[in-house]
Amino acid sequence: MALGFLYGVLACMIWGFVYLVPEVLPGYPPELMAAGRFVSFGLVAVPLAWMERREFAHYTLRDWIDVAKLGVIGNIVYYWCLIEAIQNAGVPVSGMAMSAVPVLVAAVANIRDRKKGRALAWSRLLPGLVLIVAGFALASMTEFEMVVQATADGGVKFWYGVMMAAAALLLWTWYPIRNADWLLAHPQRSPRAWSTAQGLSTFPFAVLMYLVFWKLEPAGTPLLGADPVWFVFVMAATGIMGSWVGIVFWNAMSQRLPTALAGQMIVFETIFAVLYAHVLRMQWPQWNMLVGMALLLSGVLLSLKVFRSAAAKAAPSAG
Repeated sequence: MALGFLYGVLACMIWGFVYLVPEVLPGYPPELMAAGRFVSFGLVAVPLAWMERREFAHYTLRDWIDVAKLGVIGNIVYYWCLIEAIQNAGVPVSGMAMSAVPVLVAAVANIRDRKKGRALAWSRLLPGLVLIVAGFALASMTEFEMVVQATADGGVKFWYGVMMAAAALLLWTWYPIRNADWLLAHPQRSPRAWSTAQGLSTFPFAVLMYLVFWKLEPAGTPLLGADPVWFVFVMAATGIMGSWVGIVFWNAMSQRLPTALAGQMIVFETIFAVLYAHVLRMQWPQWNMLVGMALLLSGVLLSLKVFRSAAAKAAPSAG
């Protein structure tokens, strides 16, 4: 379980950088940034697929349909919604929306586990979730005024961003649960191969999406935008690290942790995103953000302790 926890932290450490993409590519539309990232992911996956050919030989048609849904909906569509939310409603709203992911995933996973007879008692799960909610609320205090101002000034644009943030929240509640379902049902399968399969399945959709939205840009817009070298570098970095490597770590975690705990690990993505954003702005985080992040971390560590205790008690009976 400790190794799964480490893999989850590493995945979120990488994914935290993804929130900075709209900041470093301000002139690019969300659709091209989302599609570009997963075109890059696909280009990485194509040569890696040859290395995984023996693993893929065990995949059924149902497996490929599942991985395509996860790749397209949980990667491309989710990331597009997130970038739209960041650009139209701002980072505070987007961050607060995504902050509900660990709580929703934990709650949904525990309800599903109860039907399978292996759920934790809510009295044991709730303390960690309460700490997570309190941490996000405290960390977001300084951002709330920005949200109020954006509501007053943004009009339709702002509420469109809110809608896209809600869509991103729902998609990334669905993705880790369904992704973990497959990995837990196939413990003998490689998390690395499953990541490569997602890259392969998203590749044609990402290429088509990029070309369609590029055609909708004003006539004369270069294929790679106004700053092609920087754009390619950022897309390559997010495609290789943010997609393939990050998903490998996340998949490895998903095979080792209960889904209700694995979902809470996404709080580390927010922690790292906030940390990186402050470094980019060359600002020190305020006291409430530091205390909020400490509460977030405490909530996840408390949940980890609860799940490890439950696993230890279940081990003798399993034998």
